[in-house]
Amino acid sequence: MLERLEVQNLAVLEQVALEFGPGLTVLTGETGAGKSVLVDALSLLLGEKAEGLLRPGADTLLVTAFIDGKSFSRKVTQGRGTARIEGEVVSLRELSEETAQHLAIHAQHAALALFSRKAQRRLLDTQIEPDLLARYQRAYAHYQSIQSEIERLEAAARERERKLDILRFQTAEIDQARLVVGEEEQLRQEAERLRHLETLRERVSAAAGALSGEGDALGLVALALREIRAASRFDAQLESLGRDLEGALDTLRAVSRELEDYLEGLEADPQRLDEVEARLALIERLERKYGEGIPAILAYAEAARQELLELEGAEDRLGQLYAQKESAWQTLLQVGQQLSQARFRAAEMLSRKASEEIRALGMPAAEFRVGLTPLEHPGPDGLEEIQLLFSANPSLGLSPLEKAASGGELSRVMLALALLTGSEAETVVFDEIDTGVGGEAAWQVAERLARLARERQVLVVTHLPQIAARAQNHYRVVKNEAGVQVQLVQGEERVRELARMLSGSYSEAALEHARELLGAST
Repeated sequence: MLERLEVQNLAVLEQVALEFGPGLTVLTGETGAGKSVLVDALSLLLGEKAEGLLRPGADTLLVTAFIDGKSFSRKVTQGRGTARIEGEVVSLRELSEETAQHLAIHAQHAALALFSRKAQRRLLDTQIEPDLLARYQRAYAHYQSIQSEIERLEAAARERERKLDILRFQTAEIDQARLVVGEEEQLRQEAERLRHLETLRERVSAAAGALSGEGDALGLVALALREIRAASRFDAQLESLGRDLEGALDTLRAVSRELEDYLEGLEADPQRLDEVEARLALIERLERKYGEGIPAILAYAEAARQELLELEGAEDRLGQLYAQKESAWQTLLQVGQQLSQARFRAAEMLSRKASEEIRALGMPAAEFRVGLTPLEHPGPDGLEEIQLLFSANPSLGLSPLEKAASGGELSRVMLALALLTGSEAETVVFDEIDTGVGGEAAWQVAERLARLARERQVLVVTHLPQIAARAQNHYRVVKNEAGVQVQLVQGEERVRELARMLSGSYSEAALEHARELLGAST
C-alpha cells in the first residue's frame, strides 16, 4: 500500500508531502489547479519520461514514495537522473518493475501495463485454472528441448562424419602400436647397450682380467687369506679378519664368473638394434600427436574411443529423438487445445460481463471483447495471441484497446476489468475516469470505485462529487498566488468542497446537498 508521497519541484508543485491510508482516496480541485500532477509523480516511478516536468527555475526534481515500508525514489536534474530503492542506486527499469508490482496507474498518458500482449494474456488467464497454462508451458518446453537437440545433431552431421574418420584412424593407430607402460625406458636402455657393444666388451674384459689374470685380484686375496690364517694360530684376534677375507674372496669369485657369462652373451645384433630404434621412433611419433609419455597416449586413445561411441550413437539418438518429437508434439497440441478451449470460454464470459460493466459506467453503446487469434505455430504461452478490443461507438468497429479508447474511457475500462478480474497491484490509481460522466453513470462509477476500494487501495483524480463523497481520504488541490497546495479536507471544509463541486458555489442549498451526499455515502 502507498503510505506516503513526497514531491519536490514537479511542474507547478514546489514541495508537498501526503499521507495515504487504505480504501478510497480522492484528489479534487478546480480545473487547471494541477490535480493530475500527483499522478505524474507516481508515473515517474513507473518509468515515464520526465521531459517538461521539472519546475521552472528549479535544478532538481525529486519524487519519493513509501510503499509497504520501502522507499522508491527518482531524482531528475538537467540531462540526467537517479533511481533508488531503499536508498540503493538502481536502474530506471529496476525501479519501474519493482514499483509496478505495487502500483498501477490507469490514465491516458500513464505507463499502462495492460497495453502489452503479455499483460492482456495474463488478465484472461486469471479466469481459467492456473494448472492449464502450467501444463502447456511444461509441454512446450519439453518439445522445444527435443527440437533443439535434433537441430544440433542435424547441423553437426557433416562435422560428425569428419570427426568419426579422424577418431577411427587415431584409435587404430594407437591400438596397432600395442604400447606397454614402462617399455619406453627399457627400450632406451637396450638401445644404449646395443650401440656400445665394443666398448662394453673391452671394459668388461679388462675388469675380468683384473680379477683372474696374471697378478689378479683373486690370487692376491687368496694369498692374503693364507697368511692371516697362519698368523691367527698365534693370535685369535686375526680370525675375524680371516673370515672377512674369505667372504670377500667368495664375492670376487662370483663377480668374476658373472663377468665371464656377460662377455659370452655380449654378441653384436644389428637387426635387434634396428628393431629397438624403430620402436622408439614409433613411440616418439605417437607422443608428438597424442601426448608425452605412453600413459598420456593411452589416455588419449580411451577418450577417443568414448567420443567414438557417442558420435556413432548419434544416428540412433536422432531416431529416438524423432519418435520423441512426434509424441511431444501430440501432447503439446492436446494440452494446447485444452488451454484454448478454457480461454475461449473465459473470453466470452469476460467480454460479456465487461461490456455490461462498461455500459453501466456511462458508455451505453460501448463494446468490449477479448480477441483470440490462432498462431501459425504454437507459442510459449499457448496456441493463440490474446488482444483486448474496444469500441465506444458501434459505427467505429472494434479496435485494439490502446488505440480505440480515450483517457477517460481507458480508466473506466480498467475499473470494470479490475472489478471482474481483480488487480495485480495493491494500489490502483485512476485519472480522467469521470470524463464525460454525469447523472446515473456518475453514481455507478462511484459505487464501483467504492467496491474496488474494499479490496485495494484506490486513488482517484475526480471532479464528480458522487465519487468524492465515497472517499475515506479527501485531498483538495488549490492554486493561488503562493503556488499550488494540496490540502487534506475534513469536516466542514469537505462539505464546502463538495458544495463547490456540486454547484460551483457555497450557497446554503449547495452545502445542504453536500451534507446529504456525504450522509448517503456513509
